[in-house]
Amino acid sequence: MSLLSSALLAFLLVCSCTSFKVLRSEKPKEDPFSRVYAVPFKDFHPKLNQALQKYAKENAGNSFQVARLGSDLVIIRGWYQRDPNQARSLVVITTRPVKVEKTRLEIKPSASHPDASPASIEAAAGSLFQIIEKETGFIPAN
Repeated sequence: MSLLSSALLAFLLVCSCTSFKVLRSEKPKEDPFSRVYAVPFKDFHPKLNQALQKYAKENAGNSFQVARLGSDLVIIRGWYQRDPNQARSLVVITTRPVKVEKTRLEIKPSASHPDASPASIEAAAGSLFQIIEKETGFIPAN
């Protein structure tokens, strides 16, 4: 057996024992701060603002205000407090058209105190998505 065939055999043995992550088809992790809805932008942002204003009116400690209103971008800034015993979080909500009939919604809460964990920030975004989806009836697109 030649040196080349021995090296090839050794290579094949090593490769057969190793798992190839490149060949696996893993689903990319969803961004917990962004969702796309199958709703035109012009119909989406008024209902979004209406849902947030209703929530703020019914839940003390919450307030939201349109910071920028454009034909290709709407930014809403505000304070979000999930329950009265929790610290309020500054939140920036951005919505923009993705395609003709789709809209992207991004929710970026910031930590209101230095001990806030990334999980609590992610939970705040998830909670706001639920509030918006329940009030507007919008369902994320696949």
